[in-house]
Amino acid sequence: MELISLKLPLIKKWNPLSQILVKAIKDNLNSLEEGDIVVIAEKVIATSQGRVVNLDDVTNISSKAKDLANKYDMDPRYVELIIKEASMILGGMTHVILTKVNDFLIANSGIDQSNAGPNQVVLLPEKLQETVKNYRENLRETFNLKDFGLIISDSRVQPLRKGTIGIAIATAGFEPIEDLRGTPDLFNRPLEITMRAIADDLASAAQFLLSEANQQTPVVVIRGAKVKFTDNPVLTPEMAPEECLYMNIFSKYLLRKKKES
Repeated sequence: MELISLKLPLIKKWNPLSQILVKAIKDNLNSLEEGDIVVIAEKVIATSQGRVVNLDDVTNISSKAKDLANKYDMDPRYVELIIKEASMILGGMTHVILTKVNDFLIANSGIDQSNAGPNQVVLLPEKLQETVKNYRENLRETFNLKDFGLIISDSRVQPLRKGTIGIAIATAGFEPIEDLRGTPDLFNRPLEITMRAIADDLASAAQFLLSEANQQTPVVVIRGAKVKFTDNPVLTPEMAPEECLYMNIFSKYLLRKKKES
């Protein structure tokens, strides 16, 4: 498997990212190939959608935002945006609030302050599933491809682990999950719960080349990945909170702590 990073010009608010991306591919690779998967960092997509907010424009701050800002030592304007973007606030600690957005857990509603410019923040892209499909179709038609996939990626922290890893927050064109349940292991024992997070694995591989600093390489082309290409994936990465190991255990732990206090 080969990974190729693409450098783009600095993407600014409302820039036509699809056109810029096509030009970068033609200039650097001439074309995409059958079986390629393109990984795009969510921030450049969000920026091109105009999802950049100046904190000075956030003037109507709720009492809830003020309380959380005071509790977690954060800018109340920033917290107000976090609340508006989140479907659920789960808790927090100094400088960070854990939220639920688009059926996944994410710090600070995915609102990013890095590389956003002075006093500005970048929200997550809008309409993720529609957006990932549109980008895929545009590239697929432009380069006349049949089997082609696209990932919108972000970085996440893992419980009890330092540092960030890549995660696919939206995919199109291939099966993002490989269901191995019932498949025999080395000793012919059928696997009971194992599913491979194919899209997340690919996003993590790309994360090694995706720039979160000043290198301006927010796109990676993955070539030679062994995935099942399809327009209609059978499984999706999302999981109900009731089925999630962490959510179940953490909720019980917090309830116990609350009773003890």
